[in-house]
Amino acid sequence: MKFDHDETIIKNALDTIETPEYDIVSNVERKIRKQKTPMKFKRSVSVAIVCICLMVSVGVMAVTIPSFNKLLSIVSPDIALMLQPIEASCEDNGIKMEVLGAMNDDEMAVIYITMKDLVGDRIDETLDIYDYNLTGTNISNCQIVHYDETTKTATLRMRANGGKKLNGKKASFQVESFLVDKLTFDGVETGIDLLDINEVEDSQTISLDMNNDVLGGGGELFEEFETQGIIGILKPDQMKITLPEIDFMYISNIGYIDGRLHIQTKWVGDGIDDHGYFYFVDALGNRIDKNPDSIYFGVDDLGNTKWGRNYIEYIFDVDDINLHDLKLMGYFVSHGNYVTGNWKTTFKLKSVGEEKKIDCNIKMDTLNVNTIKVSLLGITLVCNGEIDESTRIPISINMTDGSSQTFDCGISYSDNGEVRIKYIPSLPLDVSKVESVNINGTVIDIN
Repeated sequence: MKFDHDETIIKNALDTIETPEYDIVSNVERKIRKQKTPMKFKRSVSVAIVCICLMVSVGVMAVTIPSFNKLLSIVSPDIALMLQPIEASCEDNGIKMEVLGAMNDDEMAVIYITMKDLVGDRIDETLDIYDYNLTGTNISNCQIVHYDETTKTATLRMRANGGKKLNGKKASFQVESFLVDKLTFDGVETGIDLLDINEVEDSQTISLDMNNDVLGGGGELFEEFETQGIIGILKPDQMKITLPEIDFMYISNIGYIDGRLHIQTKWVGDGIDDHGYFYFVDALGNRIDKNPDSIYFGVDDLGNTKWGRNYIEYIFDVDDINLHDLKLMGYFVSHGNYVTGNWKTTFKLKSVGEEKKIDCNIKMDTLNVNTIKVSLLGITLVCNGEIDESTRIPISINMTDGSSQTFDCGISYSDNGEVRIKYIPSLPLDVSKVESVNINGTVIDIN
């Protein structure tokens, strides 16, 4: 999922995590929904489907799996120790996908895969898996971690969360499309003088139905807009401000509505996943910590809003910043090739690490923590109550050697009336060495 600024928040926040990249706040990800029906795209020549699924037993036989051994040279030693060797491959459209290894607990799985083009050059270092899923989970993220220029092989890691009793289950991983030939444009100067932007008249706004006309979006104000139901946005196509080197979008209107800066863009390129966002920099070029909300929608021939993604309206709340010395900049991404197929493998998830479960009763403002789970993939809080994007629960772990680790952010999701929050370490945890967990000042002994 790769839409506007929310994508970059997620990626930047997880740059230090050696387990697969993933959305910190699932509420954001659920709102950044991708449109799976492609627009115009270039499609490579199809070849006959050949599906080969092979399963090799784990354990001692790992040393006989060359592809798994190659993976061990890519990942850190801590991760290598926890990986279950798997060799499950599938070929379609002249491209081979292979699942090399996995690690998991009861609710989360991390798998490593490779993609290789057997008949052409459709795989490169910009590979971005677009439509994919792992059965038994509902939130996932996939990221390329290595590219072999000689063999034209990309290695990716996928992390899926939101599962239940995954350990010991068979799982199917499926990829239906991916993007390559990625072009990134950062530091794009808009040339817009922020002090020349005015409050727009009511006649220059239109109504947007957040429940029927919005494909997706994100940001701190998005839920507020959804609650309002009908909001005011800029009237489409009142201007055409093009940006340097960007031929797949332009600014179609700009102005203030109720004191908030609205920047409307129209996306006219062929790329199915063209996206981007705006940001501010000061006179020295330093980026200002002020991120926009975004709303994706369409417009019909009469100028009325409809469901779609041809337009994105970015909304800045600028009450607390001085725009006098700031510049409006842009970050944009486009992909040149969209490839479809059906790559699917099935394998058994079997954790090589232990998991501990401790019942507790920790009361907070809107949540009550009932259970703590500790596994190689992190700490999970099972709660009752409510949680939103602003909820932050301080949590840390104390190890038997006297060291400690603090978790700043967690992944939250709902499961049959329960709220689960997953905190993920930078490296797999040695559960036997976790002495206690500190949750909002309450220390719970593990051993």
